[in-house]
Amino acid sequence: MTTPQDKPAALPAVRVDDTAREVAVRRLHIAVTEGRLDVLELDRRLVLAYSAQTSAELVALTADLPTTNEPIELRTGSGSLEKRGQWTVPAELTAECSSGSITFDFTSALCPHGEISLHATVGSGSVKLIVPRGWRVDVDRVRTKSGSVSNRATEPLHPGAPVLRVDGKVGSGSIDVRYPRPARRSFLAWLLRRPRPA
Repeated sequence: MTTPQDKPAALPAVRVDDTAREVAVRRLHIAVTEGRLDVLELDRRLVLAYSAQTSAELVALTADLPTTNEPIELRTGSGSLEKRGQWTVPAELTAECSSGSITFDFTSALCPHGEISLHATVGSGSVKLIVPRGWRVDVDRVRTKSGSVSNRATEPLHPGAPVLRVDGKVGSGSIDVRYPRPARRSFLAWLLRRPRPA
């Protein structure tokens, strides 16, 4: 017979940070665009997301929403393919192009994973990876012949941000990693010497 003293102590609740809250919020917004939540339900859950203190509270807000774990594979010969806007990043991506171009833009994407693998095979084409500031991109496992691999996303990794690991090979083409370009000022803002929009 067990007594209350014999039961293991419950683990303490894990407190969440702003990064985890923003991931949950972005996932809720994507659910609205997919028609899974209406605006009233979104408002209710956003209030709870921003006031959440523990990971269990955040998990409860998105537990009834499907997750995307299927790999995304983009393949092209001489064409052009892009993945942009609001989309959910799986743990594994593939980019294959002979003489075309492929772009993965992670700027507005929801990434629930701490680490992502991207397998790239480039002939004479190009693969562009646009990542938010704070992400880390590792391209050390990419083999090249006469092509190039350029990683301009070199700022320190932000706490809680994902790591994108790229492997594969480049013939005479290129893999280019960069941050989003800053927004442009209007002509009037330029004349008035106003700063660029954030």
